[in-house]
This record gives sequence, structure tokens and C-alpha cells, in this order.
Amino acid sequence: MASQGLPANDLRSGIGERMGAATVWALPARWYADPDIYQTERRTIFSRHWLWIGREADVAEPGQYITAAPAEFPVFVRRSEDGALHGFHNVCRHRASKLLTEPSGQCRTIECPYHGWRYRSDGALDHVPLFGEAPDFPKDELSLFSISVDVWRGQVFVCLDPEAPSLIDWLGPIEDAVERTAPARPEFGRHLEFIVDCNWKTYVDNYQEGYHIPPLHPGLNRDLDWKRYRVINFEGGSLHDGPAKGVSNHPGAFGWRFPTFAFNSYPDGLSFMRMEPVGPRRTRLVYDYWRPDSVSMEDFEATLEYGVQVSKEDQWITPIIQENLEAGVYEAGPLSPLHENGVFYFHEMVREAVGSAA
Repeated sequence: MASQGLPANDLRSGIGERMGAATVWALPARWYADPDIYQTERRTIFSRHWLWIGREADVAEPGQYITAAPAEFPVFVRRSEDGALHGFHNVCRHRASKLLTEPSGQCRTIECPYHGWRYRSDGALDHVPLFGEAPDFPKDELSLFSISVDVWRGQVFVCLDPEAPSLIDWLGPIEDAVERTAPARPEFGRHLEFIVDCNWKTYVDNYQEGYHIPPLHPGLNRDLDWKRYRVINFEGGSLHDGPAKGVSNHPGAFGWRFPTFAFNSYPDGLSFMRMEPVGPRRTRLVYDYWRPDSVSMEDFEATLEYGVQVSKEDQWITPIIQENLEAGVYEAGPLSPLHENGVFYFHEMVREAVGSAA
């Protein structure tokens, strides 16, 4: 099914023209494993963008919380007694213990399990038990480090940068693409996670092109007219358009937002995905699948199995690529002007963020 309403131009900067004028090259191989590059990415990429961390349903009631560690930044989001959502770095201001140690749960107070320091719902330091007399103790300066929180379609996003744009502005054309193609009131169906032995960029590279479909994805190759597969870049992300061959399980709209958020929106359901770095050489893949009432569990499971099979095919090839990126032979390869404009745009954003720090 060809997507409608895609941005007319592949960015005002003219990605296509630049790729047609001269051969362009992929990122240097060492950027896919270098610990210093990874730390720079944490500071210049992951601390500045909205990051999807969980479902609003898990923080629906006062006191409920979820924790996460996107790009190894420990954070939590909690529903306060007045109904507002608050987000913080999951770091006690005393000796850096995590405050909330479970993936999700409910707590009446935010209390450090190490020494019992307690914080209010707004993050202000409330109680320091048996600390002793400390002259000029700066209690008012020891609030939790706050982060921004917002919700889109029942998904909780956080941002560590107070100067970042709003979530809806950050999503850009993704909001319209999902609005046009997603079921009206899908119910949560399944949560899946996988760990892949590759750098997060290795996996995003793979997501950002359809060039590999014929040899790697027999199911997709059967369903899609891959030669007409195209990636339309917008400011900060890409929408993908893969025309289907007749009736298939192919999604109606799908795409990616820098750095690691992706979605699939199709008649039989909706899914969200993130490619979350766990160090410079490992990536956690997180999927949430949603089912509309009109789709039976049997059909939902079939669609889910289809998607998981495609993911497993990608999970097989990306560690192989990662090994060779680190083997010391490959430096960088040329990118196809026909099929890899999405990869090129992703690399341009990484280059801009990392800059001279590399």
C-alpha cells in the first residue's frame, strides 16, 4: 500500500541532488565501536532528543512509576497525587544510588533505598534522616534533576534537554502519517524486547533502506515492490513508502525519527519500536504492538509473527556487519543514490551532532 501525504521534497537541503552530484560515503567504521564516540553521542544526541520509554497505562494512577535507561541515562516518570506526570534522572543527590529500582511499580514516596533520603513529587528534597548538623547544608539546591515528559498516543516520551522543541513538533509528519493510517482505538497487544550485538547506528542503518530486502527478507520481498521502495526524509527523520504487490501484511505507513524511534501503522494494527543503545556494541530493540477490536487474536498473532520474522532477519545480519566494522579492514563504503538516501541523511545528522568531538 503506497503511503499518501508524504513530504513532496527530500529535504530542502537537497539530499538527492547531493548524492547525484558525487559519490557519498558512509560513516567511518571506527564510529561504530569507539567508546569515546559513543560517549559523545550520549551527550550530543541522546541528551537532546525526545526518547520513547514506555506506556502511559503503566503510570495511570497516582504513585505509579516507570523507570528506563535510554542510552544508559537512568530516568523515571511518576504520576503525582495531583495527576501530573513528573520525570527525573533516577539518581539520588546524596551518593548517586538509584531511587526506584524496579521497571515499574507504585510508591507513596520517592525514597532512596541506600540512606533513606526522601523527595517530594516535584523532586524537592524533603527529608534527610540522621544526617547530623552540617553548617550551610544546601537543602534547596539538592532537588532531583528534572527532565521533560510528554505523552503521544498513550506512549510516554522524555527529553533531557529543557530547550528541546515540543514532542508534537519533534514528531513532525509522523503525527499525520499515524493519524491517517492507524486504527481508531487499538488495544495493547504485546511487548517484546531483544538484545542485538551491534552498535545502535548499525541497526538504524539497516532500518533506513530497502536495498537489502531481496536477499534478506523473503516475506517482504514477496509482498513489496522493493524497486519502488523509497525513503522521504523530513527535518529530523524519514517516512518510508513501500508499494505492496496486491493484498499483503505490509504496513500502510512506517518511518523513523532521529535518533532511535520508529513506527509501523497499518490496517490491522499499530506498532512502535526503539533501537536503544546499551553501550557502544549492543542495542536493545523494544517493540509494542497494538490490536484493534476488529482484528481477531488469531489474525493479530499472524501479523505479529510476520513482523517478528522480519526483525529476526535483521537481528541476524547486523551483528555480522558489526564484526566486520571492527575487523580493521573496512573503512567506509559508498552509498547508493537510488536506495540509501535515508542512510545518508542519518549519517549527516550523526556527523553534525558529533562534529569536531570525533
